[in-house]
Amino acid sequence: MTSIGWRLHHIAGCNWIYVEHAFGRGRLGFPDLQVHGTADAALRDWQASREALSAWLDSAEDADLIEDCPTPLGGPLTASEIVRILVDEQTHHGAEIALLRDLCRRRHSYRAGPPR
Repeated sequence: MTSIGWRLHHIAGCNWIYVEHAFGRGRLGFPDLQVHGTADAALRDWQASREALSAWLDSAEDADLIEDCPTPLGGPLTASEIVRILVDEQTHHGAEIALLRDLCRRRHSYRAGPPR
């Protein structure tokens, strides 16, 4: 089973890497990212990873959203497609984090065996 920490690292990493490739130098990859040893550090990294994209969105015009941008996966995508990918990553991995959190909180309240 994968962990909450891995999922949080993954969504922060996607933010850092996609934004770096789309709007920066385009050199960052997953091996370059720091894996944090505490939940607080991982949460701070995830929050910080969203700042560059939020700043870009705050200043973007409609025409900016249809501009082609480089990606870490090879071919270019429009800026709006990159934003969509990042929102999708936040949403589905965020939902997995919430599910794992809830299961961990309730793990001692479940009884072994079939329901009665």
